Amino acid sequence: MLKKLVPLLCLFVLLSSFIYINSLPGKQPTKPYEPEAGETAVFIPDHALTPKETVEAFFKQQYDAYTTMKYIDLSEIMDVSEQRNRNALVWLQTLIKRRRLIAQYNLCYVEIEQYPYTIHFQEKPEDNRIKLWKEQGLGAGKGEITLHFTITGQKGKAYPPMMAMNAQHTMRLKQIDGVWKITFHYFPGSERRFLQSGALKTPSTKEMLSGLYEEFVLEDTLTGKVQPKLPSGAAVFDGARAAQYATAFTETPNEAFYDIGDWMGNCANFISQCVWFGFESCSIDHIRLNTNMTGKWFAGRGGGSPAWENVGHFWDYATAKRKAGARGLHGEVVRGILQLKPGGVVQVRTGPVPQSGESFNHSLILVDTETLMLAQNSPDCFLYYSDLVNADARFFNPQYFID
Repeated sequence: MLKKLVPLLCLFVLLSSFIYINSLPGKQPTKPYEPEAGETAVFIPDHALTPKETVEAFFKQQYDAYTTMKYIDLSEIMDVSEQRNRNALVWLQTLIKRRRLIAQYNLCYVEIEQYPYTIHFQEKPEDNRIKLWKEQGLGAGKGEITLHFTITGQKGKAYPPMMAMNAQHTMRLKQIDGVWKITFHYFPGSERRFLQSGALKTPSTKEMLSGLYEEFVLEDTLTGKVQPKLPSGAAVFDGARAAQYATAFTETPNEAFYDIGDWMGNCANFISQCVWFGFESCSIDHIRLNTNMTGKWFAGRGGGSPAWENVGHFWDYATAKRKAGARGLHGEVVRGILQLKPGGVVQVRTGPVPQSGESFNHSLILVDTETLMLAQNSPDCFLYYSDLVNADARFFNPQYFID
């Protein structure tokens, strides 16, 4: 009797999920909900891997899982006795599930093509991360080896978020029962994937569909569509120019501005540059004269103000209530990604549900509304909105600047 009840129960859950998504207004699936595969593929090397081969296999298997949208268990080459490694695998599962549901219900663009990439191993870190980790008691343990490397690929293409293109990774490995296993993996942005305490859990299908509904369906039909009345002398924001700047300087910094670097985080500095360029200020003289900048929002070769270089301070400055003709940046907070225009700003923090004390800690800019491709620094690469997993986001459309 029990054997007969189990399939019926599974069918009931499946039908409930299908009915739920079909009840959502404005979005209908392009095909019925399909159950996840009953078996998980497990990566088992066919020969003993060296540490560098382990790193190469780690990224190849993740890229395969990403594009096929089928999870591959990497516990054979990861030390899953470490909570952060277990969380990393759950995060990968969640990413794949999110991408699969977005593609299945045709909510936005989902990349399925792989692009060539190269892993460049390096002798030393590019910053003082090792020294700081040692001071914090987080240095390498007994028997661990440390590898540093950077991954580069085809310019202008977005790769899976865990590849953190153009940024330096640090990975530790240790031989466990004769097999080299990854014990630690850091890259700019790795700490944003999940909170560093507690176990990460993959949301149920119903929970994830509910979250996607919030992201892609609920929409205020007026917000973002009413054009503001422009005061005399206002510099109108050109989102296409901002996106053009982002595309040009995401992977290669603009030397006219100070580069904070990945360790401290260059994301807000980069986003401010993109927004500033959208007001038709682009020369060295414009920077020197602080054209379309203010005493609170400015930058140059020697650095910038907190509102220019800090995620939270930028948001407070950009969204502050000002009279229409007041000096400074003017814009509009919008509800979701579908209301964001080219050159619009996305800020994120860890967790789909805001965590206690968790601040927004990363900024990105929308460069393509068709694919929802975002540009970012720290790491210096492109990212699809469909890949923003386990994240809470807020959105801002710049409109004009009064100098």
